[in-house]
Amino acid sequence: MENPFRPSAGATPPEILGRAGVLDEFEYGLRLGSGAPGLLTIFTGARGIGKTVMLGAAQDLAREDGWAVVSETATAPHCPAS
Repeated sequence: MENPFRPSAGATPPEILGRAGVLDEFEYGLRLGSGAPGLLTIFTGARGIGKTVMLGAAQDLAREDGWAVVSETATAPHCPAS
């Protein structure tokens, strides 16, 4: 079987399918405010499943609702040539 993974480094697809419920719950938590009891969003899954895309969509929703969004990109440590 050919590997279906096509790395896109979090590029936003034309449409996010099948994730409306997750994003609706995330936006509900935003409306309840900081410290909403019992609400925590964690995106997990195999590579290529769309975790980075979902984080981008969540950031967009937060910004639209007036939240300050802080993000960081992980980078590989620098290894000096020997």
